[in-house]
Amino acid sequence: MSTCFCTLAIHASYRERARILCADLAPAHLVVMTDEPTDFADLPVHAIRHDPTGPMAADYLEHLATTGHDRGAAAYHDKRFAVQAALREFDTAIFLDADSRIRGIPPLVHFQAGLAVIPVVRHSIVTHLETCGSWRLPAFKDLARELLGDTEALFDAKWCHETCFAVTKNGSEDRFLWAWGHGADVLQRQKVFSGEGGVIGLAAAYAGWKVDFEVLAPLAALIQHEGGGPK
Repeated sequence: MSTCFCTLAIHASYRERARILCADLAPAHLVVMTDEPTDFADLPVHAIRHDPTGPMAADYLEHLATTGHDRGAAAYHDKRFAVQAALREFDTAIFLDADSRIRGIPPLVHFQAGLAVIPVVRHSIVTHLETCGSWRLPAFKDLARELLGDTEALFDAKWCHETCFAVTKNGSEDRFLWAWGHGADVLQRQKVFSGEGGVIGLAAAYAGWKVDFEVLAPLAALIQHEGGGPK
């Protein structure tokens, strides 16, 4: 099984952070989706130009109002493009936020097909929303009906912490990525600009994938996440 790391680096502050992450990950394979590929020309990474589909972290930090009734962090959903690019040539894509630091890389074990997520949140989507942004539940009910026919999936599908996760191909990755993109559209049409972890969980359910919370735990223990990165 071949493995590639990937990240999303939009705006100068995150390109700078991503360069540090590149050094942490060397000599591993790395795909960087960025608005300025030339900033990575001197590094042994695959930098791909990407025009963001909406406001990014720096936009919210600098001049945009807080989203989610002042209770939610913005979710951009563009990291799916980094995963998609990595999966073109590799079996497994491991996404890391650009503002992550890693103290060494543990030996990467065989990844089972589907989705693996760091064990930060292990709740179902419904359980997570009970304490974190319950105002978003109607939008997630609409998305669950569109993708899976009813809202029962919200009790089984997992909320997926999106700062570090891995996608491994088995032929259903296109369904997963399509559902993620569709979920982003559904939520944003309802002015819900947070909740990416729930969209990822429903997309995994749509692809027929279980979520593995164990395989990335050794890697998660080595990650320091600075926060404020491109969510």
